Amino acid sequence: MEKMIKKRIDQVKEKGHQRLTVLLIPHGFDKSFHFQISIFTIFFLVGLLFAIVGIAVLGIVRYNNTRIQINALASVYGKYFDEYIEYSEKLGDIRDDFASLNENLQEVHSLIDGESDELLKLPDESDSEDLAATELKVEEAVDKDLMLGRSYLSEIYGYRSVRVSMEKNKALVDSVFNFLDSRYGIMNSLPFGEPLLSYNLTSYYGMRRSPTFGYMEFHDGVDLANVPGTDITATGDGRVYRAIYSNRGYGNHIVIAHANGYYSLYGHCTSLKVREGEYVHKGQRIATVGATGNVTGPHLHYEVWIGESNRTDPMDYMKVGFGQY
Repeated sequence: MEKMIKKRIDQVKEKGHQRLTVLLIPHGFDKSFHFQISIFTIFFLVGLLFAIVGIAVLGIVRYNNTRIQINALASVYGKYFDEYIEYSEKLGDIRDDFASLNENLQEVHSLIDGESDELLKLPDESDSEDLAATELKVEEAVDKDLMLGRSYLSEIYGYRSVRVSMEKNKALVDSVFNFLDSRYGIMNSLPFGEPLLSYNLTSYYGMRRSPTFGYMEFHDGVDLANVPGTDITATGDGRVYRAIYSNRGYGNHIVIAHANGYYSLYGHCTSLKVREGEYVHKGQRIATVGATGNVTGPHLHYEVWIGESNRTDPMDYMKVGFGQY
């Protein structure tokens, strides 16, 4: 077998080393000339030619693909560069807005007699920048997309500084919010606002001539006229102290006990929507306008008490400026 293979190789070598004579005859009277070349050399030159042509074609294809990618990257870069410029400009506005907001919060905090400890917790601008820089340096160290020794853009440091300042100012925001929230709860628990969305004021608080008996009397509340069935809403959070059905006096009426010894009364209702002992919220529907009890027409008789005996002018509470919703 080995002898056969060797014999084949020798035959190929013999054929390859055979030389061919190439004769070149120019036009005119010039002398012709010729040269000899082996078959191996011819195959080598043909292979070299194909290799050169192939490399050239591959280069052209790769060049075109590279140009396409470069154009695409240029488009993306242009888009991100425009966004970078836009966000860089916005960073200054954000810093100004935050500084203004922080000043306003501190002013509100001082006006509401807030705890000064909250102001002492606020960091200086330099402290926020140092903390932000420390955070970003740690992130840069583990960011695989950054080359060794590279760092984030300066605007990223600016945004992080603002974010750190906002986080550190959260104590001030919480302090102001808690104060306002507690005051809002107190205001909601008092009978401030109007029990009807719309009405016609037919009788004020104070001395008047009785519409049913004709003699002078002291009117303990105000009469707010509207069509029967109109919703009556609670003017403050509280617990239903009374829910009485009657054909005399106030007729069907409700008394709500509010915080700090305040009460509100809703008289002459058609129907009552809450029960005695139930807790109601400001703006909640509790009854409807009617004409029960001693009346000459459908209306809501509304009173505000301080304690169970001291009647006050309801208009002082209805026009405080706090809505019922």
